[in-house]
Amino acid sequence: MTEKEARQLVTRVLDVGERMLLCGAEVSRVEDSISRMLRSFGAERVEVFTILSYMSLTAMFPDFTEVTEIRRVSIVAYSNDFARLEQLNALSRNLCQHPSLSLLEEGLGQLPLGPGQKRRRELCLLLGYVLSGFGFALFFGGSYLDALGAGLCCLVVWFLNWLLKKSALQRLFHAFLISFIAGILSYLVILMGLGEHPGQIMMGVIMVLIPGIAMTNSMREVLISDTISGILRLIESLLTATAVAFGFALAMVAFGGLFPEEPFTSLAADALWMQLFSVAVGTLGFFLLFHSRPNRLIPGVLGGMLTWIIYRGLSPVLSSSFLCVAAAAAFGAAYAEIMARVCKAPATVFTILAEISLIPGASLYLTMYHLVAGRHTEALSFGGSTLLTALSIALGIVFVTAFTTSFYSRRKRPATHHKHSPRH
Repeated sequence: MTEKEARQLVTRVLDVGERMLLCGAEVSRVEDSISRMLRSFGAERVEVFTILSYMSLTAMFPDFTEVTEIRRVSIVAYSNDFARLEQLNALSRNLCQHPSLSLLEEGLGQLPLGPGQKRRRELCLLLGYVLSGFGFALFFGGSYLDALGAGLCCLVVWFLNWLLKKSALQRLFHAFLISFIAGILSYLVILMGLGEHPGQIMMGVIMVLIPGIAMTNSMREVLISDTISGILRLIESLLTATAVAFGFALAMVAFGGLFPEEPFTSLAADALWMQLFSVAVGTLGFFLLFHSRPNRLIPGVLGGMLTWIIYRGLSPVLSSSFLCVAAAAAFGAAYAEIMARVCKAPATVFTILAEISLIPGASLYLTMYHLVAGRHTEALSFGGSTLLTALSIALGIVFVTAFTTSFYSRRKRPATHHKHSPRH
């Protein structure tokens, strides 16, 4: 391999890794995929370091050609795109089995979407927003009218995101502005007779705005020693959550005097069948938001329902809510690992959908609700509960991931050195 070809290879492999990162892949998966691809092309040593906004790659080839490339990653471009992630993962696997620079170029050339595909994706996003808001408004104890109101608010959220997609708004101000408008709409739909309880409507809308998945993934990365990436992701998700909370809180201040205080006796629908129905609808919404492949629909939605059944079954047995959430999250992660191997797809595709029902959207709303009402002790309690729930989900996922990684590493020799391993 000539030096020119080696440099071209490193650039293209880094392109694959960057796209995987932007589609929602974990840092460890990105690093592992890059290392495996380069080693399949004959690289003797691969050193790759990845965080949210930065990638560094050095590869040493047998003829003593050493290529180093660093790249800044645009945080604005991040999204969960599971269909694209599976496409990139399949390309990575194919290259490991049949290393070819032309195959790599061809695979990257197939990634851009045509106009028709972009329109279909936008329609899926619209439907995903509406279904997520509708389902989780029911899940948090709202009526069908509340669910309809939440769905309408989420429709406006989709429109605002589409309208502001190419604007130069800073991410935090973008989150604040959309949350404030969504909060105002949550009250307006009730005044128009399209809802009954502003709290349940807001909880449904918050689920599509709160970075609960990013918060959970950040804690997961810290727990598996991707410390820098995890801390950066955690700071970003906390800042975004604060912007979302501030936007809704400002709407509460503006309209709170027109509505009586709500007695929140329950954060979930009373009947189990209603909970499962609403979880299925909400998970279907996120399935569309994440652009998952159609053949992942049944296992994805089923994972969300089964995880909630486990949580409900353990609630009377375990006195600790932290342990209950962690155990349910561990089940969801185990289910995702099994389905990933059955479907030959990244576990992330199933893990996030399985854990959606555990994301603490309700406790974030109650944090704002009590804060606006001046009950700081209650607000602090629910705020701590939000973080602890995210931590417990991360612990459950990490426990299963560590077990499966250890189990499979005994059956085959690792093909890469992790960034925390000593150099040879």
